Amino acid sequence: MTTSNALFHYTSAAGWDEIRESGFIDTTSRAADHIDGQVELVWLTDDVPGTTGLSDPDRAAVRISVDPVPSVLYWPLWRELCGNREAVEASGGEARAWYLSHRPIATEHWGQVIRTDTREVLLNPDAAPAPLSSWATMPTEKRIAEAAGRLDRLRPQDPFRAVCVDRQISNLREMVDRGDGQQRQRAAWRTLKAEIAAFPTRH
Repeated sequence: MTTSNALFHYTSAAGWDEIRESGFIDTTSRAADHIDGQVELVWLTDDVPGTTGLSDPDRAAVRISVDPVPSVLYWPLWRELCGNREAVEASGGEARAWYLSHRPIATEHWGQVIRTDTREVLLNPDAAPAPLSSWATMPTEKRIAEAAGRLDRLRPQDPFRAVCVDRQISNLREMVDRGDGQQRQRAAWRTLKAEIAAFPTRH
């Protein structure tokens, strides 16, 4: 179970130079095809290299700690509306460790930055990490049931999306029953709410 409050973004040494200069971890990955179209993403994890699919040491040369922010979604739920999830996950690793953001992550949300081979600290901000409660609520059975009820009302507007969101709700209930870590549950709950909010508006 995940207990850390931080997420991590791994990058190459050259990638870190670009990130440091720009002040943003930018949305550069276009690996995943969402039902609403291809989007550029930042990938994050709550795990360490070797268990996340980052088998190339050059791609994991630098680890940037990131405070959870509202734009962070949870891959195991988001993938239910992703047309090429198998291809994305073919890189290996534990899918339950992955998160994503469709917005760049600015400097003020970074924590410690280290070289993964030597543990050299490249950046060590003084700011304390944000508490989990500051960025998302926890899913409860009542909240999930209310979301399912709203989905039923929206279902006629986009039946295919509704079936995908049904799977998200099922996955979220399983996470709660298993007692998955709070960080994963909060990100999953935010993902579900975002997908329900994305239903087309009836005119």
